[in-house]
This record gives sequence, C-alpha cells and structure tokens, in this order.
Amino acid sequence: MSLHEDALSDAFETLRGQWVEALDIDAGQTRLVTSRGAVLHGKSPTSGGALLTDDSRLLGSVITASTLAPDGVLTLALARPDSGNTMLITTRAPWALEFPLGAAIAARADGHIGRRPATGPRFATPQALDEWAASSPDEVEQAVLNAAADDWVSPGDVVSALLRSGVSDDREIERRGIDVLARLLVRGDLVAGSIDDTGFHPAPEPVEAVVEHVGTVWQALGGRRPGPGQIGWFDLPPEESV
Repeated sequence: MSLHEDALSDAFETLRGQWVEALDIDAGQTRLVTSRGAVLHGKSPTSGGALLTDDSRLLGSVITASTLAPDGVLTLALARPDSGNTMLITTRAPWALEFPLGAAIAARADGHIGRRPATGPRFATPQALDEWAASSPDEVEQAVLNAAADDWVSPGDVVSALLRSGVSDDREIERRGIDVLARLLVRGDLVAGSIDDTGFHPAPEPVEAVVEHVGTVWQALGGRRPGPGQIGWFDLPPEESV
C-alpha cells in the first residue's frame, strides 16, 4: 500500500465509531455531518430508497465501516444502536469529505481521489480565541443571551437576532453567525451541548474543539434548527441558570 493509500485508509478509519449528527438534502446535494465534525458533500446518497433531510433512519446511526471503490464510489456502513441493523449509504463521485482542522478527501467525477492534509483550525485559531475572549457582547449577542434566559437557543435564534439587526445577506449571516456563537462560547457566556428528554447536556470537549465543531456544522447547515442529539444547542452556564 502506498503512502497515499495509507493516508486515505487512516482518514477513513477516523470515521469509524462516529454517528450521523445531521443530514441535509437540497436540490440533489447532500451534506452529511458526523458527531466529530466531518462533513460529506456530494450528490444525494442512495440506500435502496429515497433519503430525506435528517432522515430518522440515519440520525444517530454509527459508522462502522467505509469503502472506497476504484470508480470513486464511497460507501458508508451505518449501524442502528437500538437494533444493530446495518444500512449502506452510497455516494457517487464527485464528492468531498472534509475533516476537522482542514483535512479533506475529494473524488472527481472521473473517480480520481485527492487528499489534503490537516492545516490547523479553520475557526478556533489561537489569534481568534484571544480576540473572542477579550470581546464584549454586542447588540446581537445580547439578544441571543436574552433568548437563552427563557429557553435553550439554537443557530436559528442567532439568525433571527442578525436579521433584526439589519443583516440580510446570506454570506454575511454565515460569517457573522459563526463569530457570534464563537464569542459567546469562548467568553463563557453560553455553553454548547445537546438535548434529550432529560434536558440539556453540555459538550465535554474543550471550548476550542466545541467552537471548531459548531463552526463546521454552521458552515455546512446554516442556521436551521438542529436535531435533539446534535451539539447545536446552547444554554447559559449553570451558575447563571435560574
């Protein structure tokens, strides 16, 4: 096996054990997000039947294996934790699989595979972390904090606050939205986590990893409402929750 093949094998191996956190299908394009912030971009995957955005058959399923065919077809084997049933998700080239810290694998339409090694954090750089930590809440951030006093907030609340402040350009909302959440998280004004029937569960990872994950998911999915198990919900720190 060549060094290139070894690197590809190692990259795909990192997917093992991750679960599907979100699936967004729009106009034949797919963004599948894993629990550790890997994002698969490509044409709509197939699994013996049509898949829908946040398809309940996929969400929470654990990736047990990944197979890359010579023609560039990527197949993920997903196992349901409740039943153990395996579901195969196939994505034909072209596609791109982005990992945290800038690493990526991509397949061209002709099946040729390219790889980009990790380049470092895309969002939580040391300089950005220092700037966010030294910042003060602006009008938009204060609006998000006010919303968090009443209920858990999601990226949709950030979008609403930006729209009310006069920001309407989609690209500006994407850029500002990531920045708003990062500032709130790094200053400790909010904590990120997931929710279920028992309540809110803070993410255990350090804040820089959480910011990188939140930024990745926002860039992939925008401000739509996250699923219950996604690390896309935010709450006031415990000492401020009353």
